[in-house]
Amino acid sequence: MLNSGNFKDFIIVDQTEKIIYSDIGNPQYFKAGLEDLTGLFLHDLYTDMDKGYPLLTALREGTASDFFQCELTTVRGIRLTKTGCAYPIYKGGKAVAALEFADFFYDKNHIGEIEAHADHLFYRSNHTKYILDDIITGDESMAALKKQIEKFALTDSTVLIYGETGTGKELAAQSLHNSSRRYHKKFISQNCGAIPPGLLESLLFGTTKGSFTGAEDKAGLFELAEGGTLFLDEINSLDPQLQIKLLQAVESKKIRRIGSSREISVNVRIVAATNEDPRQLMADGRMMPDLYYRLAVIYIQLPRLARRKGDVALLADHFVRYFNSKMNCNIQPPDPEILRIFERYDWPGNVRELRNVIEGAFAFSENNRISRSEIPLYIIEAAESADRGPAADPGGGAYPTDLQAQTAFAEKAILARQYEECGRSLKAAAEKLGISKQLLRYKLNKYGL
Repeated sequence: MLNSGNFKDFIIVDQTEKIIYSDIGNPQYFKAGLEDLTGLFLHDLYTDMDKGYPLLTALREGTASDFFQCELTTVRGIRLTKTGCAYPIYKGGKAVAALEFADFFYDKNHIGEIEAHADHLFYRSNHTKYILDDIITGDESMAALKKQIEKFALTDSTVLIYGETGTGKELAAQSLHNSSRRYHKKFISQNCGAIPPGLLESLLFGTTKGSFTGAEDKAGLFELAEGGTLFLDEINSLDPQLQIKLLQAVESKKIRRIGSSREISVNVRIVAATNEDPRQLMADGRMMPDLYYRLAVIYIQLPRLARRKGDVALLADHFVRYFNSKMNCNIQPPDPEILRIFERYDWPGNVRELRNVIEGAFAFSENNRISRSEIPLYIIEAAESADRGPAADPGGGAYPTDLQAQTAFAEKAILARQYEECGRSLKAAAEKLGISKQLLRYKLNKYGL
């Protein structure tokens, strides 16, 4: 289950075109098992990068590119479309390095890894890989929600999905699309929090040649999703100006490319999502009430995994079978002891955290079974603390009774939750926590996270 549709990168290269810093969502698309691009050269990544590539132009000529779009092929043969910006870094009046912010979009037709593990063929034509049957549950409330999604799919009304990180917002959005009359058209997904506001506006609405330096006539995501569905994740990250422009587009069903006075009619269903409670966002002044009420014609709230009775064991068994197939292994389903630990843990990262724990256990499993030694220590400690029954903390978890252990337990829980909510990005989690990336790495290692 690879990321769906797109991922982002931020890299800095020196004068030799060597990458001296990288923060990228999916380095494995360049080399299997790769975790970081730092230390590689640009030509190590792509087979068809020419001298006109914007990052190289910024490095050699000191020319900034506020927006670019290009197609590249990775050394693994994966065809990607990149949209982003590139800027030189000066020292003493000379460009000594260059940086790039970019989003990668991939055509799933060219990714054998996804095709090999897809159970259905929708994604080949409409950029999705999930259908309603991929929502695995035995919980009554979740089963009722699946039926609601099937009914909602019969309309063209805008949808707002609220759910904590890892609860399956994109899974729900794709299921909605593939159950609708629009299923044969494209499903385009954009994480609004993964890209700077200025670039996001041009990405959504398109650009007109000459509207800014380097701008070309480019269709935005509204136009590219014509007839289909545009999924806007992390809508809570939009700044007020962009919220107003989005509201106008949703209400009028018309958009204007940046730099153009011509209105373009669009036939797109908008599905938006937020990982924060919309009511709190409005109370804090971070979401316009008008935008909320326009998007939430249909409102879907996804429950936390801890509230889905019986689904922890069901999903654990599903992920074991999935990774057995993917990795050609024969790991046995979790035994009662492991399931008890899983059931007692609160899963702040929800289904995504459970999936990641199972995947991690596969890497260290011996004798074709998952034992306690393959489960992160913080999960075992949290489960055992819940079994001992100490006083509950306000977040719903349980702390040890002595002060030192209680402090350490709380710090572990905070670090684990933030790390998962930030998609296991050290940089993003450190910024959220207000500490350095190095300190966060130390603490994660200290607690076995």
